[in-house]
Amino acid sequence: MSMRQKPIGELRFSDLRVHYGTGRPVLISGTGRNKKFRYRHGMMTDLGGLEIYEWKSLLNALIEHHGEQEIQQQLRQWSRAECRWLHSEDEVEEYALSLHAARIFEDPAWAGYVPFNRQHRPEILETAKLVWIKTSCCPKAGQITEKQMEKAVYMDYRIRCPHCGRFGDFHVCTPEELQEEKEI
Repeated sequence: MSMRQKPIGELRFSDLRVHYGTGRPVLISGTGRNKKFRYRHGMMTDLGGLEIYEWKSLLNALIEHHGEQEIQQQLRQWSRAECRWLHSEDEVEEYALSLHAARIFEDPAWAGYVPFNRQHRPEILETAKLVWIKTSCCPKAGQITEKQMEKAVYMDYRIRCPHCGRFGDFHVCTPEELQEEKEI
């Protein structure tokens, strides 16, 4: 039995995580110079190459099966507000679904982990390992996760500013710096 034919309860989100987009021309009709083609868009997943409509259908069914419609709606809202390169609602939907399949909201290394969870799931941040930093671009202290700080080591000690989003140098705030900022 192929994984596509498995009951939805046996599928995992990782099975539908997007590795890369796929596409190819498909002959509709005609011969010689009169050939007519359409283009097949799809996603490469652990299940193999799926057409976009099939991938969306499976992922939406899996989201519904796990009762995660609210988090999916929050990811759409986040994608619409934060991802300026997405121009249509279809692009927003596909991007939010790909974030959901990757379980990005559970990854402390994600640059949007703190702001997304602060807005939509504040209880998650109660147990998260957070660090206060100041970046070279913004004088105000902001929070990032320890995983994001570890990731910065591989990026020449540069990190995405929690306030403006620019990548820049940073330093970890001392308790004295945080206290001074509160007093101001």
